[in-house]
Amino acid sequence: MPYTTSVRAVAALVSVAALLTACSANQASNSDVASAPTQQIPPEATRIMTTDPYAMAQWSYLVVDPVTDEVIYSNNAETSMFLASQTKHFTVGTTYDTLGVDHTVTTPVYATAEPVEGTLTGDLVLVGSGDLALGGRNAAQGRFDFATDGIDHVYADALPGAVLAPGDPLAGLNDLARQVAAAGITRVNGDVLVDPRLWDTYSTVEGLVPSIFVNDNLVDIQARPGAVGEPATIDMLPGNGLFRIDAQVTTGKEGSDSTLSAAADPSDPTLINVTGSVPAGKTSLTVFRITDAPTWARQLFVEALRRNGIEVAPTSRTNNAAALPADRTYSGSRQVASLQSAPLSESGGMILATSYNTGANTFLCLLAVAAGSPSCSDGLPTVRALTEKAGIAASDLVVMDGQGSDPSQATPTAVVDWLDWVDQQPWAHTFWAGQPVLGERGSLSGVGTDSPAKGKVIGKTGTSAAVEPDTGRLIVNLQALSGYMINTDGRRLLFVVAVSDAVFPDLPRGVFQVGGDVGDVAAAFQQAPTS
Repeated sequence: MPYTTSVRAVAALVSVAALLTACSANQASNSDVASAPTQQIPPEATRIMTTDPYAMAQWSYLVVDPVTDEVIYSNNAETSMFLASQTKHFTVGTTYDTLGVDHTVTTPVYATAEPVEGTLTGDLVLVGSGDLALGGRNAAQGRFDFATDGIDHVYADALPGAVLAPGDPLAGLNDLARQVAAAGITRVNGDVLVDPRLWDTYSTVEGLVPSIFVNDNLVDIQARPGAVGEPATIDMLPGNGLFRIDAQVTTGKEGSDSTLSAAADPSDPTLINVTGSVPAGKTSLTVFRITDAPTWARQLFVEALRRNGIEVAPTSRTNNAAALPADRTYSGSRQVASLQSAPLSESGGMILATSYNTGANTFLCLLAVAAGSPSCSDGLPTVRALTEKAGIAASDLVVMDGQGSDPSQATPTAVVDWLDWVDQQPWAHTFWAGQPVLGERGSLSGVGTDSPAKGKVIGKTGTSAAVEPDTGRLIVNLQALSGYMINTDGRRLLFVVAVSDAVFPDLPRGVFQVGGDVGDVAAAFQQAPTS
């Protein structure tokens, strides 16, 4: 999908997309290749499908009982659709199967020389391992927490209501710095370097995916309002010596929209220009996205070392990649610190629950490294091989990256077949435990909160959409939800529900309505008796 800030806003809330063709809002007028459905769709589902703005839209759905193979509801189950974030079903599942849900990565720190009386006349090198948190998000407790009292900060530049990520984002660097001090190093006379060469930085529609992350490679920009018409107070988090802030932010009326934004100054990339207006009465949050992750991590590590009593000789403000030792030639005897990540089950849970695109692409990079390649796209054959093992024909699945960029696509039948295969794997419980839950968790937490189906529909959300430039209308190519439900008869049913070609007057109304409507259709299926 063509990602813009507005489009990322769509993906953040509802998070999986598929572009559908040739469907009807009524029971399928074009019969599926698969078995004929045994039930008429519930009246409530029909009512939603035939209301505005779906008069010209198209619906696809498939609900099956995997125990009996009964097809309960079906429309265009054999018609290929864009997958969008439903791709994360495949990315995360393949990573769990290949590396293991308990797999962790270790980020080491090496000295390039032997310290003498506390002085390192050489370099200190932090080696990127693909750890998405590097001690943040309460990783020291073996967790990978994400915000539950608002939208996680990874979407703060796209959606209002975002909040800071849980935990101290500098906890890992502080831990590493303490270990360096405990190793007897009191002064670094050389440089502090970050080695990002585990894989080649992956360029995606969501942004760059390096092997080193601190605070999700985001600078949090938090605005505390003043009196109406007065300047807001701006905090840069985590505080650091790499960037400076030029703030021109005013306080608007209570209940007004936040227009807070942050961008690098055209003449100075270390100066962040913060502009806009924020509503009175509450803090607002946006983020500045880091484009040079090694330099960002290096600066924060230098500051952590100094906080822990280690002198660092004055050096440049950028990471000197040319000074790194030859790749993968570090001596174990020179390791002075290390940090272990939370298990993949934890980070995978956030990827599924919030549709964290950068996390999904990082998982693809880890698959590539496991296959012996520094090119993240070389993780795709591993995904392909496992889906074929699951019985999905190559012609029924296209995967472009880890997150599900267009034209990643599959048939609803292929998606359900994958979920059925997942159910038979030893890591199935972990896979399902990470998924959004209607009215309770992740990107479904705000959908169906008053529905009797609350807590009984578990599935991955997703969106493919764009904002029309001249009108501001939201064009929903597809909104989808796929997973499982426990219906009123106690049957556990696998399902896909999706809509395409819907048009809404604007982004805010459209993104909430389409996500809610697709969730409500799934809820109607869940509530309908099938016996």
